[in-house]
Amino acid sequence: MSHPFFKTKIPASNERARLKAALMAISGWSWTVLTEQYCEYRLDGAPHSSENTGWIRVKQYQNGTFTLESANASSYSSVLALLGFETTVTAVIEKTDTSASPITPSPIPENTSYMGSDESGKGDYFGPLVIAGVAVTPETEKLLESMGVMDSKKLKDKQIGILAAQIRTQLGSTAISIVEVSPKRYNELYQTFKSKGQNLNHLLAWGHATVIENLLEQGNPCTWAVADQFGSEHYIKQQLKPKGKTIHLHQQHRAEAITAVAAASILARDRFVQKLQKLSAEAGSPLPPGASAAVKAAARQLVLSKGAAYLGQVAKLHFKTTLEVT
Repeated sequence: MSHPFFKTKIPASNERARLKAALMAISGWSWTVLTEQYCEYRLDGAPHSSENTGWIRVKQYQNGTFTLESANASSYSSVLALLGFETTVTAVIEKTDTSASPITPSPIPENTSYMGSDESGKGDYFGPLVIAGVAVTPETEKLLESMGVMDSKKLKDKQIGILAAQIRTQLGSTAISIVEVSPKRYNELYQTFKSKGQNLNHLLAWGHATVIENLLEQGNPCTWAVADQFGSEHYIKQQLKPKGKTIHLHQQHRAEAITAVAAASILARDRFVQKLQKLSAEAGSPLPPGASAAVKAAARQLVLSKGAAYLGQVAKLHFKTTLEVT
């Protein structure tokens, strides 16, 4: 975590080839081409003279992710500039097209075991709410990165399913915790929190705090936990039990840029997709994700075929969709 690090997404194969050729052509550096799992290529760079110090490591993943890491800021900045990227040495950068936007650097100390949590289904009318937590060591964090783990919102469902299976295999059950709240249970909990003058953020905080506690109970020696910033920072802290209160809790926007949170986002979305498919089969008709016009049409059809009360078994009733279709 201490080295300058750059990350971008390069979906076009011709652009990936151009960047590789540009790297190989940079004067003053020798490049060793290596193979690595999930990568199209890996390049390890060494300077020709003492004027350039340190090393550079470049990885082009099969899913399009491109990373560059360097031993020092000088080499990092000069090589990125030659490639046409403009960035700072202090921030982890994630780019989608030609513009870069900084992501808050992780405060987690180097070589520290930590956990990340994320949720799926919050914005979906149909289906459960799923909160997942993942605990990583410095070694397993690097393993997840080599697999191409990233924010699930940037992946298709098929990719999510493949990565989720790999994460479960590589980490094992003790490093993973998943809280699945069925639509029926979700509606009950929502009303319980509402009766106390609380809202959805309190329900989400309960889920995140639960997976944090579970991971600690499962014996993971973590001193830090990272979660996405979905509301005031005190929400999760208030829900933590005695063991959870002993860790450093860090919340930030776009926390999926941090590896353990990205892994949690993949596991949560994978479980959500599986359960939505199961609910669709039980309902006898497809239940689309999200809250689109197609969702409203599916909800109206359910009301006609099974009655309005059935929505409570498959949907989150506090969405305005409920009033629109009943």
